[in-house]
Amino acid sequence: MKRKLFWGAMLFLSASVLFLSSCDKDDKPLAPTVKITELGSGHDNPNDKIAYAGSEAHIEAEITADGLIREIAVEVHQEDGDYTFNKVYTDAQYVGVKNTTFHEHLAIPSEAPEGEYHLHLSVIDQQGQTGEAESHLTIMESDEDDHDDDH
Repeated sequence: MKRKLFWGAMLFLSASVLFLSSCDKDDKPLAPTVKITELGSGHDNPNDKIAYAGSEAHIEAEITADGLIREIAVEVHQEDGDYTFNKVYTDAQYVGVKNTTFHEHLAIPSEAPEGEYHLHLSVIDQQGQTGEAESHLTIMESDEDDHDDDH
């Protein structure tokens, strides 16, 4: 009889510990993950890591956000200078989504100086957690008509 009581109590305690530990209300989803798969001057050169002032940079990235996307931000800054520009995306195709392929064409200001830049792609989920990826980007002065934006 003592054995049955002992094993019954052990089974009850084990089940209680398992149940209570799996119901932790402080569990947060994992922070977003971001992987830039393409960054370049366009669909003909999707990953050349070059953009032209006054044109657009093609950006593609794979994003996973268990906590659902709140916003996606792109910041571009000079490596050896003060010039910076950014854009925040809160489009319906991204907000509230768990997994997505981010595909956008970022306008490069015509006054952007030629040179070496860093591009940061940040994803903030609805829990306030951030995931980020970065890449090198060279901005060149556009002197060719085929790099101008005709939209």
